[in-house]
Amino acid sequence: MAGDVQSAWIAAGASIVVALVAFGTAVWTNIQSGRATREQAERQAGTEQSLAILKSRLGEEQDAAKAKRDYEYEARKRLYTELYPLAYQLQEAARHARHRIMNLALASRIGALARGPDNWITGRDPYYFTSVIHNLIAPLAVQELITRKLTLLDLSLDHDLQAQHLIAGRAAEALRSDFTLVDPRYPPIAFGAAGAHYAPPENPPATLPPEAEQRWKWRQGLYSGQISEAVDALLTTDNTTVRAMTYAEFAKALGGADLRAETDPPGRAGEMKRALGPLIEVFRSFHPACRPITWRILLAQAACHRALALAAAGRGTIEVILHAARYTEEKDRKVFEWISDDPRSIPDALRGQIDFAAEQASSFAAADLFLDHTLGDIAE
Repeated sequence: MAGDVQSAWIAAGASIVVALVAFGTAVWTNIQSGRATREQAERQAGTEQSLAILKSRLGEEQDAAKAKRDYEYEARKRLYTELYPLAYQLQEAARHARHRIMNLALASRIGALARGPDNWITGRDPYYFTSVIHNLIAPLAVQELITRKLTLLDLSLDHDLQAQHLIAGRAAEALRSDFTLVDPRYPPIAFGAAGAHYAPPENPPATLPPEAEQRWKWRQGLYSGQISEAVDALLTTDNTTVRAMTYAEFAKALGGADLRAETDPPGRAGEMKRALGPLIEVFRSFHPACRPITWRILLAQAACHRALALAAAGRGTIEVILHAARYTEEKDRKVFEWISDDPRSIPDALRGQIDFAAEQASSFAAADLFLDHTLGDIAE
């Protein structure tokens, strides 16, 4: 009997243990199931939130991209409308200026810059001198008009236009680089007198110094403000549009006045002549032998004008354009050589005093160095 009771208790205890284990297992399973459900819900919520953030970000990026496209489209339209006509004018003005510099070299070779009534610059007809002044300042005037528009235009959208504008700016820089072009970075100039160095007076003397002394006693470049005044003299306004004068308009505005005359004409012509005064003085009775630094300036400008034409034609990177614009080929130097077998190509007062063949070679080297120093930063 006692054994039966003990067996019953054992059976009851086992049943309780089994029940407890089953209950515990059920509780643990429910807990795990709940946890899994919560984690799945959290993961789903996180995924939905991430998707929402991603959609928002993509939407913002698409909006930004559309806004950028719309801005660039409108900006390019303004750029092409406003600057392409000026870019074409700049290319033409630079081409004419380059040809005028070639023509000055030709004039020297054939003796047309020698003293006498047949001198193209000092002769009775003022046309040649007037055209020199106009041709040399016209590219700078168009470049100034482009610069004025850049406050409203984004030039970075067109790298070719940007390169042309920067190169044209270097041509303007050359005109104020007379002191720079004789610093130790450039080939030295033999001024002809013992110890002589470039030291022109601030105010030019009433009369030209002797031809030999003009090499260091006559100002051969301009200050920035003088360039600005000369540029402004070449600008005219049609209604509200400012533009550079053609040669015909320039000559008409002068009213037949001779820029070489000592007296100023009345009215607008007189204002123009006074604004152009420093540039006129640089080229008064000009000859490369008497103004070696001015000739370096002109060669540097001619190289810039060629670089501008290459950039406009899309002829490669700035590095390629810079190399092509240099005076490395004989054919490139030939048209700018001002010395010839004609004895009139060198003034009598300077004959035998200076090695002009060496000076001519150094002027090409100086122009190439100017390109390296001023256009090299564009390439970088």
